[in-house]
Amino acid sequence: MKILSIIIIGLLVSNCSNSYVKNKKTITSPDDLQKFVNVYCDKNKSTNKVIKVCGNGWSKDLNISENKAILSAKIKIADITQHSIVSNEIITHKENNKGITKTYDLTADSKLEDVSIAGYKIVHKKVLKEKNGWRTLVLIEYKINI
Repeated sequence: MKILSIIIIGLLVSNCSNSYVKNKKTITSPDDLQKFVNVYCDKNKSTNKVIKVCGNGWSKDLNISENKAILSAKIKIADITQHSIVSNEIITHKENNKGITKTYDLTADSKLEDVSIAGYKIVHKKVLKEKNGWRTLVLIEYKINI
């Protein structure tokens, strides 16, 4: 009996989150935006063969909002598939009358140069009214060639 009630409650909670995304029309606060993005983006996960990422953008102009969302998602895909990290590490040891002083400095930059993200597919797009503009969220899928 307990197992059956747990399953029913689980189904109700999952339906609530799906209907939350489906029925949402406006964003009223930063917490509202965070909750929506979390529910929207967590419903689809990447696999070994497909990368799925969310992007979002806001603008007073709907087309600019959509373009920002797509660009945001494409940058995430590029960072996952084609980024490089350039790092510089400096370790120094200095001896004086009081003992040895050690210092450590590390700088790292993530670089994206001449990146092409061909073949991505917009799986889902959701447009919401937020303040005096538009919030667009997109879910993009990119197949990995293994």
